[in-house]
Amino acid sequence: MAALELDVFFEGMGTPAGRLVRSDDGATSFSYLTDDLPHPLSLSMPVRTEPFSDSLTRSFFSNLLFENAQREQVMQRHGIDFSDVVGLLAHLGADCPGTISCVPVGSGPAKMPGDLEADYMPLTQEDLLRVMASLRDFRRVPDDTNDPSPLAGVQGKIALARRPDGSFALPRPGLNVPTTHILKVPRAAEMTTVNQEHLLMGIMAEVQRHPVAQTEIIGEGDLRGLLVERFDRIVEGNTVRRLHQEDFAQALGLGPQMKYQRNGTAERCFNADAIRKVLDQTAAPGRSRQAFLEITLANLLLGNTDNHAKNHALLYRGQRPDLAPVYDVAPVVIDDQVLHQLSFDIGTATMTDEVTSKDMHTFILALGFPRITTALIERLRTIVRHIVGKIPDMNGPERKQLGDAIAEQAKWIAPAVGEEINITERDLIFVNRP
Repeated sequence: MAALELDVFFEGMGTPAGRLVRSDDGATSFSYLTDDLPHPLSLSMPVRTEPFSDSLTRSFFSNLLFENAQREQVMQRHGIDFSDVVGLLAHLGADCPGTISCVPVGSGPAKMPGDLEADYMPLTQEDLLRVMASLRDFRRVPDDTNDPSPLAGVQGKIALARRPDGSFALPRPGLNVPTTHILKVPRAAEMTTVNQEHLLMGIMAEVQRHPVAQTEIIGEGDLRGLLVERFDRIVEGNTVRRLHQEDFAQALGLGPQMKYQRNGTAERCFNADAIRKVLDQTAAPGRSRQAFLEITLANLLLGNTDNHAKNHALLYRGQRPDLAPVYDVAPVVIDDQVLHQLSFDIGTATMTDEVTSKDMHTFILALGFPRITTALIERLRTIVRHIVGKIPDMNGPERKQLGDAIAEQAKWIAPAVGEEINITERDLIFVNRP
């Protein structure tokens, strides 16, 4: 395998931050080319002179590659193996998540800030509905529509820019300028998930103090989509630019297949101890720790046991990152086709119905809290009471499942934080175990 080198840029910088290399034997490495940077590439890759190993390099950069149709097309067209991370980024790296671009050496930066008036083509309401129908029916945009940033996931998605007047637009062909929103459109049979996810994101915002990605429902009836505002963007007037972000898998040097604790090893996995190490390196560790605990509790109560390492992220506004807003709060326990095992253990518990008070206390201390205070436990109980209080309103074809999911989860989580609540038995949730 011939050697291959790529320049790695941050948006807004005219010179590369580093060099990504695949050597003749297939091993990868990354080296910084300068120490004059606003922040490191990753917590797992602090700025230093020495190159990073194949394991760390491969773990970080493989998380930039979405498993989608575009990736499959590049693999087949160019005969690139799934494991050739650098080879894939040579074709796909101009539009990595966040501010990063990986491009052939000497070609210059691929990304630039955007002017929402000059750099984007407006979409009419008719255009938008046609795109949504194609995403619903075929999980891809119409053939004559430019897809600025193909996204991963089981739902059809498109990245859009929202202009100051509220209209939507797509980047002009050839311009790698930022989008501001992601529009997710499920299949027709799964259309209820739009309202469900929007509702849960709203509840998450109510019960804890950390920011939550803003969502909005677009369309109606059998053609609806969930519009999610991107938190890694800054819009000032007509100018939009990207913020550097990384998910917890990247911050921990874990490949995408290790996003669940159960897929790791005792030494390398996404567990409470690893989470603490990430939170300790944020700009405000105490606030980050409190936020992560409250978010975890709310996720469990709302039926989201899929809060894995790629569903938590960091944002860089300076040398030390901030915990990113909450995103992807999905009620996975209502889906009997997926595993309901916890993404990371709570104490020794791997399933919600195994969580005890001792497990919750063990988890809290493992996150780095120096002690468990009465005020902290009361705060957790308040979250439980607030979410359980939503159950009586959870009726009808789109909400009953959510109410049943909250009731099932709260039946175990409430006692674990010392909250005694009488929860009426519900009947629509089947717990799928390993």
